[in-house]
Amino acid sequence: MKTLLLAESHPPTLEHLTGLLSQAGYTVRAVNDAVMALEHFSADNPDVVVLGVDLPRVEGQHVVHLIRGHSQGGRVPIVAIDKGHLGRARGVGSVLDLKVNAYIPDPLKPGELVPRLESLVKAAQAQVLTGLSATLSRPAVAAGDLKAWPLPALLHSLYRLRRDGVLVVAHRDLCRRVYFLRGGPVNFDASAKQDALPRFLRERKVLTEAQEPAVVESLASGLRIGAALADVGAEAVGEELLSLLRDFTRDRLGRVLAMREGRFAFYAGDEFSSEVAVVDQPALAPLLEAARQRMPLRVVAAALRAHLNEYPVRSADFGRDLQAMALDTEDIKLAMQVNGRIVLKDLLAHGRAELRAAYTLMWFLRLTGGVTFSPVPVASGTDVLSTAAPDVIAPRKRKTLPAETAASLREEAVRIITRSYFGGLGLHIAADKEAVERAYHETAMRFHPDTYAEFDISDLKDLLDQVQEKLSASYRVLSVDEKRRAYLQYFFSRQEVVGRATAINVDAEIALRRGESALKRGDYRTAIQGFQEAVALNEHEPEYYSYLAWALYRGSVGSLMQRALAARKVLKRALTLDPYLERAQIIAAIIEIDLDDAPLARKKLMKVLELNPYSVLARAALQKVVK
Repeated sequence: MKTLLLAESHPPTLEHLTGLLSQAGYTVRAVNDAVMALEHFSADNPDVVVLGVDLPRVEGQHVVHLIRGHSQGGRVPIVAIDKGHLGRARGVGSVLDLKVNAYIPDPLKPGELVPRLESLVKAAQAQVLTGLSATLSRPAVAAGDLKAWPLPALLHSLYRLRRDGVLVVAHRDLCRRVYFLRGGPVNFDASAKQDALPRFLRERKVLTEAQEPAVVESLASGLRIGAALADVGAEAVGEELLSLLRDFTRDRLGRVLAMREGRFAFYAGDEFSSEVAVVDQPALAPLLEAARQRMPLRVVAAALRAHLNEYPVRSADFGRDLQAMALDTEDIKLAMQVNGRIVLKDLLAHGRAELRAAYTLMWFLRLTGGVTFSPVPVASGTDVLSTAAPDVIAPRKRKTLPAETAASLREEAVRIITRSYFGGLGLHIAADKEAVERAYHETAMRFHPDTYAEFDISDLKDLLDQVQEKLSASYRVLSVDEKRRAYLQYFFSRQEVVGRATAINVDAEIALRRGESALKRGDYRTAIQGFQEAVALNEHEPEYYSYLAWALYRGSVGSLMQRALAARKVLKRALTLDPYLERAQIIAAIIEIDLDDAPLARKKLMKVLELNPYSVLARAALQKVVK
């Protein structure tokens, strides 16, 4: 059955078309926003895409542009649909720059959409696919979302079944792919430059900043990594290069396993092997490494909670999988204590490893079948139960927490407890849910008592408990849209935002903060978009126009005079709403300074200082006039 991705923001139209296209024989993936459309396209690899013309843009781009830029986006037919049935059709001109295969002004008109789709799909399927495209053209053998941590179990099943194929994970416009042969990960690639191999090699000091773009270009042209490195004079060959490629695949696979937002899909087949460099490594080792470096301890602990009062014992699979696990010496020492005579909670608390290492190893062995659990002690390292007496591990003597570490923890804990939910997590107010999730896990892990299990932290316990309560409250509120909005409304009202002439609009304030953040890092395009969104959401707030004017003046395209004219136009609107708006007057004065009209600039600034003699911005601008 052919898979179809349908993205339409009008709920009744989406519902109607889902039923219509399902009856026509398609497996329909129906979404109502552009971000979800990107995730489903990257992960589900549909046979055809149907998109509403009026879908919101993603970071300034229409979703069609982002799909066409995807590695599989060139071969998939895309049909743009409009809303002629609602009398709001935009016309062919609205899709001329989108490079779609067809435009349907009214998809609900009988006999229009389905026949066009059938002809496009038939033509696309007539093309002979090879390599990676052939693998991804098949239906996914496993797919779903990432919220419930499904990937560790999936990777273990791939190992057990010795599957060949490609694991695709997608979130927003990010797409990551892990390649498997005989059940083991052999390579990785991604749509983001920061995830790519050249960036990894630059981080490892194999490439310089100047060499990185040349290697990216060489790899894009089809050159293998060894030849690409040789072309730029980088010294990494033979076993050294293989070791780097293994480290790269394991590190990036860890990033994949840590993803909590988005979708995944696994496509079976080995046709890709002719197009990617294959680097064999211990198949199961990346699972343990990812658990230790990237997975929250609470997730690992939750999988073991039901077994805490049971006796773990090594299974026959432990010996068979030992090479694939690639355990280090310390892990093997701890694994040797798994003899069926020590209860799990004692093994975790008092065994040969610190708490996180012990938890992650036992989670890993449970996942891979390397241990089984018995309600009573067993006689030996087998699964045969007996009434053997349990072993007892004496509690470990805890070390004294270094004074500097204790002082740092206290200071940071007080900061978290006394700040806002955003400040406690170290987040900007415009941070999205993914950033909230990541910050919560990282901060909660850093301040969790288990992180300091080898130390005596009795005098810090109450403080650390308060931190966990604050972090949990922050996460519960900021990770849910409705609660987050209510908190922001409260936050802005308590903050008493300076200079607002209108009632606080939460969405507009968030857009403004996003623009401010972009402005600080010199990303004028994003800043302009943020300020324009703020203005659109609350067009009667004069302060928003001041920010937009400054971003246009500093970052828009054109000559100095063209930028000045664009900024002045926006400032005029701001000063119409509030003739005494300080920020707008100062920006207008700075423009006059840059245009060499010092007298007019001085006049404007003196007017500001008459109203506010303590204006730091006005005095700083006036110094430029004096000079």
